[in-house]
Amino acid sequence: MKWRATPDVLAAVVLCGFAALLWLPALWTPFWGDDYFYLHGARAANEAGQPWLQTFWPEQPMKFWRPLSQEAFWRVLEGTLGADALLAHGVNLVLHLSAAACVGVFGHALARACAWEQPRAIALLSCSFYVVLALGLLPVHWVAAANSPILVALTALILAAWLSAAQASGAARIALLAALPALLAAALLSKESAVLTPLLMLATSLFAGVRPRRGEVVAWLACLVLALAWLALRRQVTVNDAAQYELVFGAGMLRNAASLGAWLLNVPREALRMIATGELLAGAVWAAAVALPVMAAWLLALRGGGGRLEPRQWGVLALFVGLAYAPYFPLAWNSYAYYAAVAAILPTVALARCLQGRGVAVVAAVLVGASSLVAVEGTRRLDHPGLIGRAHWAEATLRELERSPPAAPLSVQVEDGQRFYAIGANGLAWRLGLKPEDVRMVDACPAVGACLQVRADGSWQLH
Repeated sequence: MKWRATPDVLAAVVLCGFAALLWLPALWTPFWGDDYFYLHGARAANEAGQPWLQTFWPEQPMKFWRPLSQEAFWRVLEGTLGADALLAHGVNLVLHLSAAACVGVFGHALARACAWEQPRAIALLSCSFYVVLALGLLPVHWVAAANSPILVALTALILAAWLSAAQASGAARIALLAALPALLAAALLSKESAVLTPLLMLATSLFAGVRPRRGEVVAWLACLVLALAWLALRRQVTVNDAAQYELVFGAGMLRNAASLGAWLLNVPREALRMIATGELLAGAVWAAAVALPVMAAWLLALRGGGGRLEPRQWGVLALFVGLAYAPYFPLAWNSYAYYAAVAAILPTVALARCLQGRGVAVVAAVLVGASSLVAVEGTRRLDHPGLIGRAHWAEATLRELERSPPAAPLSVQVEDGQRFYAIGANGLAWRLGLKPEDVRMVDACPAVGACLQVRADGSWQLH
């Protein structure tokens, strides 16, 4: 493909412009929430000279076993990058861009496996559309969500290697097949949902109409055994009793299925929250403002381009989305847009296939980019209980407290736990130079000692 002003190149340029508007402001987001928990753990591990083997195989059970994307990741951020929030968010942005590039690699491999014309153009559009999806909001603004783009990148590379191996021969084929379990091991050590990757590999084979040969069967079985072994190991090192991660197989699954549809249409979590908590009109208008342009883009893609995919492929696409989101359907109540990050991979490539080479690709790019901008910028401008607004409230509060830091021990009484989560006991300890055990959550301030009262409206008093 020659790089000239084709509709595909113009659409990619438009999307890259939107990506800059969307994600560059995220670099100045402060640390918040779980970030401080991981910073404390990383500093303790680095100062103690903890062996890296222990980072990957902990001595004490933990909530999540994500040693690559959390423990090791944070040890590097704290030890090498000096726990600098700007640099940390820069790393997350690079991870997000890398994940989108890997989706492009998968788009190229799928195009070749399906014998579509212009595989490079499909790769370019796949990458460009994926990079502006609003489901990247938290992974770019919240360092603790780095596991999401890492998983997307690894999953896309696994699927690309899986399809490419079927067309390769000789040393290249052997290398691609050998890479599959290695990439899957890295994915499993990054996020739990990677355990379903072997099923996604089969789904992509069905989509491409590729029948695995003996080498692919052996590699796939190796991946399956690896996933089962990981499940057994995970049971030994994790204890997760958080209520929000309980699995409930009932009406909540319908709610989470509706959330999946919202995430794929760019609808931000805050819009759904507004609808659910009484701000029906404002939430519905916001949701419609971001969903309708995406639906219009798909309508443009399907009119004149929908026939580029066979009916079987549309069915497999739905299967892929369902499998990728399967771990999140029964969640009790904790639901975020980035949970759909892997589920969005194949639909993004399908959108690129339907638009490739057509003039409407530029219009679709404007629609999707504008939708994401409204979703992301609207979320950034929200005050509490918006997540990003809460993060900036936390930073402003911590800066004020840093001017006259209290002596240890510090008692903390809060009226709104959700608001205070953006700081947390770990945030107070990190920013005020205290030990985590010196910050004590209480129902009422004691008669003696320093006590921080945080009111529901975000104001506070230290006495």
